[in-house]
Amino acid sequence: MTGFSRITRLMFTIPAAALLAVAAACGESEPAAPAAPAAPAAAPAVATAAPAAATQAPEPSPTAPAFRAAGATAAPTATPAPAMEQTGDVKVDTLVIAVDPSAGETNLPWGGTVDHHQQMDLVMEVLVDIDPERNIWVPQLATSWELSEDGTRWSFQLAEGVEFHDGWGEFTAQDVLHSARMLTREDTLLAYATDWRSIDLEASEIVSDYELTVQLKSPNPDFLFYIAPSGGGLMMSKAFWDAEGLEGYNEDMIGTGPYRYAGRELGVDVDFEKLPDKHWRLNGEGGNPAEVDWPMVNLRWISEAATRNAGLLAGEIHLTELTRELADLAVQNHGMKVIQSNFPGNQLWGIFMGLYPETPGSGEWSTWEQPWMYPDYAPTDKRVREALNRAVDKDLLIDTLFSGRVTLSPVGGFYPNLPGWDDAWLERFDELYGYDPDRARELLAEAGYGPDNPAELKMIVMNIFGFPESADLVQSIGVMFSDVGVDVSYEEWEFGNYYASWTKKEEQSLGFFVGSPSYKTVYAQLSLFNRSSGFIHLYETQELDELFMELSNTVPVDERAEIQNQMGDVLFEDYGYLPLFYIFIEFVADPNVIDTWEFPGSDGANYGHFDLIRACRSAEPCY
Repeated sequence: MTGFSRITRLMFTIPAAALLAVAAACGESEPAAPAAPAAPAAAPAVATAAPAAATQAPEPSPTAPAFRAAGATAAPTATPAPAMEQTGDVKVDTLVIAVDPSAGETNLPWGGTVDHHQQMDLVMEVLVDIDPERNIWVPQLATSWELSEDGTRWSFQLAEGVEFHDGWGEFTAQDVLHSARMLTREDTLLAYATDWRSIDLEASEIVSDYELTVQLKSPNPDFLFYIAPSGGGLMMSKAFWDAEGLEGYNEDMIGTGPYRYAGRELGVDVDFEKLPDKHWRLNGEGGNPAEVDWPMVNLRWISEAATRNAGLLAGEIHLTELTRELADLAVQNHGMKVIQSNFPGNQLWGIFMGLYPETPGSGEWSTWEQPWMYPDYAPTDKRVREALNRAVDKDLLIDTLFSGRVTLSPVGGFYPNLPGWDDAWLERFDELYGYDPDRARELLAEAGYGPDNPAELKMIVMNIFGFPESADLVQSIGVMFSDVGVDVSYEEWEFGNYYASWTKKEEQSLGFFVGSPSYKTVYAQLSLFNRSSGFIHLYETQELDELFMELSNTVPVDERAEIQNQMGDVLFEDYGYLPLFYIFIEFVADPNVIDTWEFPGSDGANYGHFDLIRACRSAEPCY
């Protein structure tokens, strides 16, 4: 578990209300904080290479990285040297990337959440990808697609001549439907399995090896989300399964990507080796690199940010995630550089685990009184949820833990410029959610809690990949809760256990979720988290269930947007979450080894496009 940061240690010895003054007084000795980015970019639009029927939802326009607020600066970077021509050889044969352990170590695409797909990013490919520089849907294994007028039938044209590794044959339409069957197995742990099961496999049709139609059981103009990395849409070989079965899938990872699986040591790392022949996609055509740079890539699991930092400074690690505090020091004192995602990679909010309906999808519901499965759990009272939200000094967290490099997110699962968004949420945020510890104490008293009968709350402390400040954030917010009279306890978990708790409806605690706005459509968020029949259970009410059912049977764009907006209003007015920030993902790189890496933010697995990490080939560091 990550140790307490300097800020968190201060919070345990200084009242939360006084911390801002302390942070300001210490500011001269700290690295300068860049300005926060502006509102996050839109989710992927549909590339023009993929024609769609007129009834398909028009996606937001692509938003370039320049969307950051005027005057804002990027993450800290060491003083650049004069530009050097990139000639010569790569300086290491094995690129070492160190990250927090995956949610599940497995070769099975259905063996964990989409978050565990970072270990498959170099090996397996998808039908539809995201352009890392334009934030739009673009073809990968599918070359084009079209949606029927009723929103239930998607037609795909597939790339020809794409070979699976190790001689397992050409990728065809058979492999697409086979992959859908694998992702919806009874033992699947894929978070979006419920949505993959919306495919009517019997009614879907293989037209030819390179063309198929996918029939859905209900309209879904957002279906591209699921067949991309965001929805876990990794394509698997049917021939390999037919010959080797589950044992073969467990032992090897067969895909169509630019690297082959080269083995793993559980709890330690995963190795990948470059294909011996030219890759079908990375061939120098269409703006793609001519090939990947490194003969080998080692993806190393390291939980402690301090340990990752030590490895980076020692030259044993070339690319890693650090807290912003450590990243700033690595840049200023050791000449490292920060590579930031082109778009916001994460959306962060707190989850009141335990707000589950006693009888899913039925019963008498109202805003104030629900038939909760755990009625004695303090956050079942809306006043307690409001109190906890008002107890959190978000500005202080932005300035201290995040060095100013995040921006406010008012409703979990919603993003500016996407259907359903409402500017009123930001306009009213201070009124409903603003930091007010006195009001928080009043609300707790109204709910029946006080010094002799404090509200109790267990908080989950864990490392979350894509979010190195996670443990410090939980401990910091816990101090703020204690300051208004909440009896806080802490429990350390691994992320895999946290994910499992969402599905079992057993936990009563406050945890934190890191979503991925670069890819998440609003429909996907609502489907996953806010319907009682979903796979994961975060905040569910009868009203949300009814609205989602209406949304699932609606095709017109404006009508879908209105329903999504209504669902957002419910979450906002009910204090269904503890909303916090939009976050850009930051990696710290050794500039002697790495030149650039263009990645959008979150590929479902919090990061991806590892094949686009380019080597520094010059004698001087690449800044």
